[in-house]
Amino acid sequence: MKKYVLGVGLGITLMALSLVGCGLASQTAEQSGKEAKGAAGSNGGNGKEASADGKVELEFFNCKVEGEAVFNKVIEKFEEEHSNVVIKQTAPADAETVLFTRVSTGDVPDIMSVYPAETAYHTMMDDGVYTELTGEEWLHRASDSALQFSTWNGKIYAMPFALNSFGIYCNRTMFKEAGLELPATWSELMDVCEAFQAKGITPFTFVDKDPGYLAQEGERIVGIIKNDVYIDTETVGTTDASFNDADKPYFKELAQALLKTREYAGDTLSYGIEQCVADFANGKIPMFVAITAKYTVIQQNNPDLDFTLIPYPSPVSDDYKIPINVDIAYGVSSKTPHQEEAKAFIEFLSRPEIYQMVADEEGTPPVIEGVNYTIEPLKGIKEVIDSGNTFLTMVNFWPSGWRSEWSVYVQQLISDKNTDNFLKETDRICKEKYAAQ
Repeated sequence: MKKYVLGVGLGITLMALSLVGCGLASQTAEQSGKEAKGAAGSNGGNGKEASADGKVELEFFNCKVEGEAVFNKVIEKFEEEHSNVVIKQTAPADAETVLFTRVSTGDVPDIMSVYPAETAYHTMMDDGVYTELTGEEWLHRASDSALQFSTWNGKIYAMPFALNSFGIYCNRTMFKEAGLELPATWSELMDVCEAFQAKGITPFTFVDKDPGYLAQEGERIVGIIKNDVYIDTETVGTTDASFNDADKPYFKELAQALLKTREYAGDTLSYGIEQCVADFANGKIPMFVAITAKYTVIQQNNPDLDFTLIPYPSPVSDDYKIPINVDIAYGVSSKTPHQEEAKAFIEFLSRPEIYQMVADEEGTPPVIEGVNYTIEPLKGIKEVIDSGNTFLTMVNFWPSGWRSEWSVYVQQLISDKNTDNFLKETDRICKEKYAAQ
């Protein structure tokens, strides 16, 4: 079996990246109570196993573990139309770690999740892991912007289905009972925090026990502070510049924002995702900072909750954009002997009437034309995404492993509140990661 050589040190980097990947699959799986089923090789990727009746059997490796149930419904419908194909979905806990490990050993699933704007996946594209899809007519069912985000070196290797974003989940009932409006600026957010606190209500909950969540939050917020801060990270990484320099205050402003919001929360370093979701969903805490993908687990905890996701306001300006990333996209292994069948499944999934099933249940804002978005708590964010008042998250520009190593120091900042050390370590990571490219 061929093993992929994914660049110097990238095998280690891929493992590290998986801890703070775009979908944060391991934490979602923890919330869903899933076990690590479908571990490496369980379904025999690349069509290595045939079903007993001679049908083509394909493995569909899905990092969107919170959507496993609805994707099984899609698979059932696909198999009704394609009676010669059996699709086996693999959606393990810690999905991205499992996927990266399998790719590094050449055990590549036939169809798999791809985050096409991110650096690690670009390397796998360059190394021939995926089949090029550029000429497929059904690609144009996705929006032009999503296709642009999914293009690497002029080619497309994954069909995009949905974009995620980031913000503050707000319990509408608690806001109404407190006589408060949803905040639209940083000063309004601070006023809301003060008002809740004056009523004896802890305003915020954060998943600070997990450095992956913290790094994701920090990466999103520093991008909100400066949408193209990746230019500054590259400058610091390749010159003598520092984030202590007066003309590069962005990570210092990030540190101040993170520490300020923690003044309105409890012992956040002891909070994991399950507790945070439960506290928010059950009306104990009015605000929870998270990505759009957390809609599903919140709704599952309390189907009757009246809540919404609002943009995270910039700590330094009243004029700001929201971060986005390609959150659901699928590609085909270049090594599967069943190219036609694997592409047929992606084409089937991209039909508006089929992807409507996923959008209605999984919740991530879709990019497939003709799909109606019915998730009320996320409609506001979807409108901002559709308006184009967005920027691509920093993880898509930073070198491989940057955010995963940085996560340790974001958590340390929350613990010791030492901004100087945080900036020193951010500088160090910049210089080391860019030097290693």
